[in-house]
Amino acid sequence: MMATDEVSLLGTFAATLFALLNPLGMLPVFIGYTAGMRSGVQRWLAIFVSITVLGLMLLFLFAGTALLHFFGITLDAFRIAGGILLLLIGIRTVAHDAANKTKDLTVASEVGELREAESVYGQIVVPLAMPLLVGPGVIANLILYAGEAWQRRSAKLSWGLVGVTVAISLVTLVILLSGRFLRRLLGDVGLNIATRILGLLVASIGVQFVIAGLTNVIVTSIAPELSKLGGH
Repeated sequence: MMATDEVSLLGTFAATLFALLNPLGMLPVFIGYTAGMRSGVQRWLAIFVSITVLGLMLLFLFAGTALLHFFGITLDAFRIAGGILLLLIGIRTVAHDAANKTKDLTVASEVGELREAESVYGQIVVPLAMPLLVGPGVIANLILYAGEAWQRRSAKLSWGLVGVTVAISLVTLVILLSGRFLRRLLGDVGLNIATRILGLLVASIGVQFVIAGLTNVIVTSIAPELSKLGGH
């Protein structure tokens, strides 16, 4: 049975990961790429992009902590840096219009089914899968939570993080598959509102990470040194 704080941590991880991936905000970009394509090609591209997103996220989830150790970076230092990054990304998401990204992207020409979808996928995987979906914020988030699981020595939490990552990738797939329907349902205004709410959530979680990192540094590093000086 998973501890209550671990369940809460997984809930926060799921909300943050979805907000940072921001598949709703990336819908205009995906639709821009696939506007002139048949529905079969669009489905295959949604599947390919979602599988790529899942693979990238699992890579950083499993290898991220090892990278920190290799470079000698403490989890608290990365927590503070990652929190600042999340805060900046959240502010930028709230302040800017994600739909405008489509104007800077080349729309793919009309293609056929599976084989041609594979060809188009090779052209759009960058920047769509990375860095637009799996960007610096997502990578920092994955490494932070993987570090939390490593610090707690909790196998259940680690597998929980994997499960949440897979679930969010499936949600991303569903959103991309139903992109045209969602855009008609919500409209550009609705998508913009949803994107800004997600940006506000990301900024708030970023502040929380910075506070947690600074608190840990003060308690574990600065306070003991001050107490030694006071003892003298």
